[in-house]
Amino acid sequence: MHELQIAQNIITIVNDELLKSENKNNVDTVYFIAGRMRAIIPETLQFSFDVQKKSHKQLKNSKLSIKEINIAIKCKDCEHQQTISEPVFHCNKCLSTNIEIINGNELYVDSIELNE
Repeated sequence: MHELQIAQNIITIVNDELLKSENKNNVDTVYFIAGRMRAIIPETLQFSFDVQKKSHKQLKNSKLSIKEINIAIKCKDCEHQQTISEPVFHCNKCLSTNIEIINGNELYVDSIELNE
């Protein structure tokens, strides 16, 4: 269950940003981007975040908003780009397996919304 470690990292990143900016406001929402190649289970990440945030004063009442990014590939032979939902890595146009992943590997805190 790598979602637990990811939730811990999200909280560390948010706390580091709050310290760096010397902001004392509470966090309302943490916006998180996760590419589907990362195989994140959003419900498990949400649960892990909710359990761990309780021990952090500025995060205690915060929400985690998770945006999943679809996997997009580009064929290196014919330049065709497509979004895939199944882990079948071939070009639909020319059937080549000579592809590169252009979206879907993302994993980062996009932004932090604070209460006033």
